[in-house]
Amino acid sequence: MELDDYMKKAFLLSFVVPCYNAERYLQRCLDSIYRCGLEEDVYEVLCVDDCSTDGTGEILKRNEKSHNNLRVVTHEVNKGWGAPRNTGIKLVNGRYLWFVDADDVIVGQEIRMAVGKADTQSLDVLCFNYCRVDDAGKVLSRSLVFGDTDVENGYSFVKKVFGTSIVHHMGYVWRFLYRTEYLRNNKILFPEKVCWEDTVFMPKSLLDAKRVASISDVLYAYRVNVDSISSTFGRVYPAKLIYEFAFVAGGDLLRYSEEVEDDELRKAFRETAIHKYINGFPIYLFRTDGKERRRFYSLVSENKSVVDGMKRNMNSFNKLFFLPFIGRFVMECSTLAYKIKHAERQDV
Repeated sequence: MELDDYMKKAFLLSFVVPCYNAERYLQRCLDSIYRCGLEEDVYEVLCVDDCSTDGTGEILKRNEKSHNNLRVVTHEVNKGWGAPRNTGIKLVNGRYLWFVDADDVIVGQEIRMAVGKADTQSLDVLCFNYCRVDDAGKVLSRSLVFGDTDVENGYSFVKKVFGTSIVHHMGYVWRFLYRTEYLRNNKILFPEKVCWEDTVFMPKSLLDAKRVASISDVLYAYRVNVDSISSTFGRVYPAKLIYEFAFVAGGDLLRYSEEVEDDELRKAFRETAIHKYINGFPIYLFRTDGKERRRFYSLVSENKSVVDGMKRNMNSFNKLFFLPFIGRFVMECSTLAYKIKHAERQDV
């Protein structure tokens, strides 16, 4: 199909697959999409290559030759994190959009039903469940958050399904189908060049929606990847991610909370931003090494105005870490005490 004809074609569904150095798993991901049970003329696959340096590009070229509904867009420079998804939102031709990570796979036999439900009920967002799998595809666990629901507005759905105490569990953008024009018309995009890019995208994309429903089916398999950002954050605790978690994602969520119209949810988002994010950095710094803690303080110095703006939301203990001259000393003493305490627990 010529590009001009392709750009004019309307699809029912667009899969958006951000790709960066994904050669190890990408073919498995694409194969799962093409086994989804939908005819290829009703959906498209938009792969956004964010300047991969491995064999990702060759895999994409090979699949582009095999499938007329697969399109590859390559960024001229690496933009990181949310940018490939934003490119997808801008360029897809499908009425509905599904973000799929390149190291995960599509599963389940009800994808046709799910897309049909979203379309016939004119949903802004359709939610579904997922499972966790290992490298061999063995199911490790299932996350069954969603049941079969009627159509509701976003505020009603969020309060009923997530409540006000676990609003930070809305994450995982790949367990939702989005109406493309809904995202575009409401200018719901991801922040770029930072981690935790879905911190505000997720609640905003749900709360702004006028028509939301969920199904109980498991349609997605998240591969537990020891090299992923979330796993790396749990093991290595690099300074850049700790800083962005607390003061970029935390700040974004705090500012977004002021836009929330429901009093209970506004309070829930504000408390999550302050307690989980902005005041959450010490525990991660305690677990890392001195080199990363020094890097963290360098980032704080480089972004002094940002951190100073967050200090009023910090508890008294955390403010000690930013005192002139003695702040780092307090951090090192606290780190030593933390490690001694946890070493004693391990000995028990």
